[in-house]
Amino acid sequence: MESITAKFTTAFRSERLIYRAIDMQDIPLVARMLWDPVNQGFGDPTLYTPISGTVGSVMVQKGLEASLLAVLICLPNPQAQQNTPGLPGNNLRAAQESAIPIGSLMLGKPTAPKTDHWRWTRMGLGIAEEHQGNGYGKEAVNWALDWAFEFAGMHRVELTTASYNERAISMYKGLGFKEEGRKRETIYMDRQWWDMVEFGILEGEWEALRGKKLSG
Repeated sequence: MESITAKFTTAFRSERLIYRAIDMQDIPLVARMLWDPVNQGFGDPTLYTPISGTVGSVMVQKGLEASLLAVLICLPNPQAQQNTPGLPGNNLRAAQESAIPIGSLMLGKPTAPKTDHWRWTRMGLGIAEEHQGNGYGKEAVNWALDWAFEFAGMHRVELTTASYNERAISMYKGLGFKEEGRKRETIYMDRQWWDMVEFGILEGEWEALRGKKLSG
């Protein structure tokens, strides 16, 4: 069985990606990635209007304050020294500090009063347009599911997307999310009515996918 030390030293890495906390100075960068015209259209199905850098940064700040987890999704920097002498934790810290941000991911805290004991979280993510199509979003969501169930003790992870976001829907289903409901024709975009699609994955479903024993 993997030791707890190994768990800690690999907790913020996946096969190709590194994850680090979003600092205050990162907020404008996150806002630019989330609210470029393409990401905005697919990620925010509300009225499609330009979002200024200031407003975008305020929205990111509010997201951080309401988050259980908020990370930058990063690629390792091939120019950086990755074999920092010392303990494994130091190596991970060096890799995080030199990594190249390509997106962000947040898991939100429950918003309804007195529901913390339900142990659920809502996921949101965005990958910079120039890095889309490489499977980074899928890898990051998979990593976030592991974090939510292994470290945060969640029982369910949920998310929503517009029905025109076909690539995201295919990815979520491929990762084990179940479609749990639709608000039919609730989104108006490009002279068409679209559904808001709800997805969720339960702890037991994740355990079955990973071949883990049921907890308890």
